Amino acid sequence: MFGFQLNQQMVQGLRQEQIMAPHQIQALEILLATIPELEQRIHAELAENPTLELLESAGQSLSGNPVEGEAGENAHELAARAAERDETLATLVTLQTDWRDHASLRAETDTFSSDDLERRQHFFDSLTSEPTLQDELLDQLREVDGLSEKMREVCVQVIGSIDERGYLRSHPADLAITASASPEEIQRGIAIVQGFEPAGIGARDLRECLLLQLERRGERGSALWRLVDEFLEDVGRNLIPKVAKELGVSSDTVYELLERVRHLDPHPGSRLGGGGVDYVYPEVFVEWDGAGKFTVRGNREFSPRLRVSPYYLELLENPAVPAEVKKYIREKVTGSRLLLRAIDQRQSTIERIAESIVEHQREFFLKGKDFLRPMVMAEVADDVGVHETTVSRAIAGKYMQTPQGMVTFRQFFSTGYRGDGGEEVSAVGIKSRIQSLIGEENPKKPLSDQKLANMLKEQGFDVARRTVAKYREELGIAPSHLRRSYEAP
Repeated sequence: MFGFQLNQQMVQGLRQEQIMAPHQIQALEILLATIPELEQRIHAELAENPTLELLESAGQSLSGNPVEGEAGENAHELAARAAERDETLATLVTLQTDWRDHASLRAETDTFSSDDLERRQHFFDSLTSEPTLQDELLDQLREVDGLSEKMREVCVQVIGSIDERGYLRSHPADLAITASASPEEIQRGIAIVQGFEPAGIGARDLRECLLLQLERRGERGSALWRLVDEFLEDVGRNLIPKVAKELGVSSDTVYELLERVRHLDPHPGSRLGGGGVDYVYPEVFVEWDGAGKFTVRGNREFSPRLRVSPYYLELLENPAVPAEVKKYIREKVTGSRLLLRAIDQRQSTIERIAESIVEHQREFFLKGKDFLRPMVMAEVADDVGVHETTVSRAIAGKYMQTPQGMVTFRQFFSTGYRGDGGEEVSAVGIKSRIQSLIGEENPKKPLSDQKLANMLKEQGFDVARRTVAKYREELGIAPSHLRRSYEAP
């Protein structure tokens, strides 16, 4: 037998570890934020920090320098002390009556006219939320007469299983278990919901969705009905001659039927409900000044104008205010100033990145995306004086408005190809050339990926066939056999 003895020892050692301060984390989060996300962040800060104020008129200005701390104190030191002594608003409830006197004094000076109060009430009465797809369908269900409570519950379960596109995503067997109903009751409930507006709602797949719409139009049994009912998969594989033969019509007639199919709605649920719209706001505007130069202008329109509240700054100078209150106010003022500094740094960094991009990609802004040159983030990082990871974070999800339209910052960064004549073209430029070549092709003899690669080589760019196929797929363009047209000339 062997014996083992376990010993515990304490060993001292040195190691370096980088820890980000709270204000550094905040600055990074603000840099990453898009304009809508920044607005949400600011409104959250306004709700939590009473020393931060939103300027409502252009005549108001910032009180003091928002990016500097109190006299004799460093902003980083204030941030550290604020983090160590963070207090909640509930602390104010227990403070001395002197603070209540100051608060009540301010309240007494804030007077509102009857018109102000009326506008305020109208604002709150006007707050609404967009109805969802399920809300709209439930409203239609309430208008159906003669349904038993059981069948209404079945319909409610069916409606709850419909996704935002309008498709039923739960299997009838699962719905039967959830609603404690028979398969026949579930099928009847599905049929009831499929009778709601718009036509096609509650379908289980694309074929059923289109057939529901055709049935509502009285097309059951027609050639168009047969095309969707029997040959939708063949159409998707571009087997037009086969479909024409089975239907007993010409290829031209099949194309005419397909044109009618394109007028049907594959996503009927998108017509109902209030969501689904995403707005894009440019961070900067790149404009031609008419004197041979592009200028970069930051988008200040959607950035709320903020300041540190003069009222709370005056309280800090008031000897009658208790020390506990001053400590709380000082911490919140420090937080406000650090937030304003982070917002200012964010805007400055994005604008300097945009200026560097304009300098490197001048040909794009003059002539379009075919003239995008290869560029990596390290080039811009050197110009701006930051790390390339900072550039990556700053441009994430950001857009700029240019003479060539709205484009993402990310679009300017890609590898590329050098032509035989020394011309450099980015991957985006190669994609644009592929798209142009396909747009000019003979639809009866579409260009294969190999043919596209050969044509690019003739232009001086040696791009492999598999790379052409990859770029084509990224552009959302079908392969040549699916692009072929069988229409008569």
